[in-house]
Amino acid sequence: MPTVAVAGGSRKEILELVRLSKSTLSEEVKFIVFDTEANLASRDVWDYRACSSLEEMVRKTVACAASGEADILLKGGIQTHSLLKEVLRAEHNLKQKKLLSHVALISLPSFQRPILLTDAGMNISPSTEQMSAIIDNVLDVTQAMGMSRPKLAILSAAENINPKMPSSITAQKLTDQFRSDRRAIIYGPLSLDLALSKDSAELKRFEGPVRGDADVLVVPGIDAGNVLYKSLLLFGEAKIGGTIVGTRVPIVLTSRSDTVENKRYALDFALMQLSSQTEHTFAGEDR
Repeated sequence: MPTVAVAGGSRKEILELVRLSKSTLSEEVKFIVFDTEANLASRDVWDYRACSSLEEMVRKTVACAASGEADILLKGGIQTHSLLKEVLRAEHNLKQKKLLSHVALISLPSFQRPILLTDAGMNISPSTEQMSAIIDNVLDVTQAMGMSRPKLAILSAAENINPKMPSSITAQKLTDQFRSDRRAIIYGPLSLDLALSKDSAELKRFEGPVRGDADVLVVPGIDAGNVLYKSLLLFGEAKIGGTIVGTRVPIVLTSRSDTVENKRYALDFALMQLSSQTEHTFAGEDR
């Protein structure tokens, strides 16, 4: 049974999330809640562990995952930096990759399949080397989700290489770097319409290995990624759930502004990444 360790979890919004998860997730999940606040639920809802301070709460939550007792970390009523700072402590040995990054699973009503978006929440202005690590991280996620040779679009404003547009140069370098990688088809620079719209690709007579059928969108920086993320959420009626990856366990960072449904979606996305423990595949889509 997958287990979720929650830092600052004895809160009304987390209780709502846990109850929704228990009624809607396709598998049974155990929750261990660490908090300085009074316990809000009975033992059949979660395993509550009282803490005397914020520091103790965060330390014990992360240690729970580091010891193997928990498979997923979930941020409750605490600051993100408090949790990530503890995660990065060498004593926990949780950092698996040289760079942590954010990956979001996005479901749009107008699409027949969900897509992944990275990195819209962690790295501000990644270098080419950091972009390479971000791609490597998301490929680990696609493999865990059972995706077969997904298509990655490295986004820029257009498909042309323009020396005055650094994102297009970076995209070209990354395309060359990953050209022989058998895990995925990786191509850029690409505009968003060419990455996701086959009609646009046909109208523009664009011929390329990613032609309106991208499974993963790789943004050039957090500003573009954040705008795209929130635009899809606010105006595209998207369902979005994100996790931090690059560690031994997925980390779910919920926001106070997230709906409980999006929080549940993020948790389900984290469960999909536990390939050895769950039977999830990439939303059951046929390619």
